[in-house]
Amino acid sequence: MFRAIRLPATPILAASAHRFCFAEERKNRFQQLPTSLASQRFEPAVPYPGWDDNWDYLDLRPRDVAKRLSHPWPIADYPDAIHKLYAAHTDKSAAKVDEIISANQDDLPSLYKKAFTQYAWGGAVTRHIILVRHGQYDEQHALSKRLHAETKRWGLPGDTKYAELDQARVLTPLGREQALKVGDRLAAMLEPALRTPGREHQVRIHVSTLTRANETADIIASRLPSHVIRCAPDPNLSEGEPSAHIIPYMGRGGEEALEKRSRDVHVDGARLEAAFRSYFYRDVPCKPPKASDGETGGTEGTTAADEKTQKTIPRHEYDIVVCHMNVIRYFTLRALQLPPEAWLRLGGHNGSVTHLKIRPSGTVSLACFGDSGHLSLEETTCGMTQGHEK
Repeated sequence: MFRAIRLPATPILAASAHRFCFAEERKNRFQQLPTSLASQRFEPAVPYPGWDDNWDYLDLRPRDVAKRLSHPWPIADYPDAIHKLYAAHTDKSAAKVDEIISANQDDLPSLYKKAFTQYAWGGAVTRHIILVRHGQYDEQHALSKRLHAETKRWGLPGDTKYAELDQARVLTPLGREQALKVGDRLAAMLEPALRTPGREHQVRIHVSTLTRANETADIIASRLPSHVIRCAPDPNLSEGEPSAHIIPYMGRGGEEALEKRSRDVHVDGARLEAAFRSYFYRDVPCKPPKASDGETGGTEGTTAADEKTQKTIPRHEYDIVVCHMNVIRYFTLRALQLPPEAWLRLGGHNGSVTHLKIRPSGTVSLACFGDSGHLSLEETTCGMTQGHEK
């Protein structure tokens, strides 16, 4: 008769068991981009949660400032250069400038750069990027299914089926009402810039080339003053897959679904990244054009008095971008230097407003995301789903 003998656990066996359990836990608990898609992993300029000060390549060095001000480089006497900057672009007395220099004696190059950004030719503006999701539209599921079956070149050069589907995807009556409401919301939100003389150039509307976005932009524009600048539709703002795969993904088809989307991520992702870089950047002071003959200072067609008045106008500009929710999600995370793989974790209703601020220093903040407070519960939709209980 045999009796089982219980051996004492050894440190090596215990450690091996612990490693096995931890490996199994990681496998079941943590989702990461598969190795096969490693080449499409989004790589931030600095590991999270760091911040890249020169994210838009407009973080000026003292040498850049000197060049823009036509000051000799290298600067041998920073106090003298700073005095010249303040004298040319502000009304501050020499004594006041001396106080400022004394308070910043430990880092005069930074003061030189800061004074340039704040005061040169009126100073740089704070840029407000207002992202608006289009109104609800007829998704045309049956037509989409038929057109997809009729072509193997969907979305590729030479494909006409995608354009046919887009033309049929028009706003629903509710979508048009949502656009009216967001237009009124923006009119109230931007009233100081819209109604103050001299600020006519400070509000612009951009839009994607897709029908539902253009219809939304047209309705918004009808609620704003006629002087608001309408920019040409931009194909880079059209809906698509951001340049970062969805994580988590196991509940959305798993690794196989990621593989199927890899082509879209490769093509659309580059387009959306190009759009981000063209719309998101800090402002930098620029020297205005030379005055016409017989005038003293100022931009062409203006006088020195006009230039002085211009300096009193608030330094804020607004770019309204009417586009699509994937685009808005991606732009928001990229602007805040947060992991863009999280883009599908963000929601967003039709006719909602997302507001980001880019200051001259290069810092970015989110004032609101997907705000739909201007819509009633009955007017709140995400696609064809109404309300919040989806």
